This record gives sequence, structure tokens and C-alpha cells, in this order.
Amino acid sequence: MTTTAQHTAPATAARQYYRVKDAARVLGVPPRTLYHLVEHEQIPYRRLGTVILLPAAWVEREPTMPVKRR
Repeated sequence: MTTTAQHTAPATAARQYYRVKDAARVLGVPPRTLYHLVEHEQIPYRRLGTVILLPAAWVEREPTMPVKRR
């Protein structure tokens, strides 16, 4: 009797960090706004080389900007 091991794909891990561009899209603000806040250390962030990462907990907790009517 031979049994085969069943391989299951690992569950996708929850996102821990957003790049500035992605966080700006989620929050509805220009990326430059987030870069400015990082430069003045007004929001939590981490640098990975030249990449700036924003904690997903912060991005998902902040309220999004309302969409402008035209």
C-alpha cells in the first residue's frame, strides 16, 4: 500500500507592508504626500535599501480621502 503525500499550497500571508505607491492608491492621496510625511518622520515607515515601506496596519487603519466630484 502506497500513500502519496498531499501538498497543499500555503495560505497567502497577510500583507505586512505597502510600498509608497500602493499605499497612496489605497489612501487616495498622491505618493508625494506620503514621501513628504516620511521625510519629516510623521508616519511610521521602514527602509529596505532605497525602498520605503509603510506598515499595513497603519495604511489600513487610516481613513481614505473622499473622491473629488467633478
